[in-house]
Amino acid sequence: MQVLKKRGLTTAQVVFFASMVALDFGWGMVFKTALQLTAIHSVARLEMIVSVMLMVLTRLMLDRFGTLIAYELAWGLLAAVFMPAAGGEPGFLKLVPALTQGVVFDALFTLLRRPLPFGRAYVAILAGGLIGPSAAMVVRTAMGVPWATATQFLFSISLVTSLAINGLGVWLALSVWKRINGLQAVAMLRTA
Repeated sequence: MQVLKKRGLTTAQVVFFASMVALDFGWGMVFKTALQLTAIHSVARLEMIVSVMLMVLTRLMLDRFGTLIAYELAWGLLAAVFMPAAGGEPGFLKLVPALTQGVVFDALFTLLRRPLPFGRAYVAILAGGLIGPSAAMVVRTAMGVPWATATQFLFSISLVTSLAINGLGVWLALSVWKRINGLQAVAMLRTA
């Protein structure tokens, strides 16, 4: 009888994970600030295309349950500390939609590994792209944002743009993944 031993992350995998989260957060800090000067940012968060791409690539490299939960929580903690007033939820309330979205992402990535090996990224990220903003809206309404017609209209636009941005981010990630999947460095990091 073989004893099953739970494998932890290697140092290289932890460094890769931390680097991807830091790159994602840094990208967001620079481009979110730049895009806030335009009116487009209030409708579509275009900087999230690269963020979604980095998140999907991280999950494909470290293909195990918990990767995206940890990713979302790490990102949420950074946002709570360095951008406490950004995004509509103050401070550590940002962790509620981040955790919700991370659980959906990871659960669907894991559950759809065999039946939908290539489409699982789209299903997971698009479903999370609906549930994450919904969780954020629940937090906002609990804090007193009225559920008025204008709020509902803007929330609907937010969901549609979230789906488009997440879909584009997944497409970009899978395009990059096709090019790097066969590299020796990727194989060494995945099996480390």
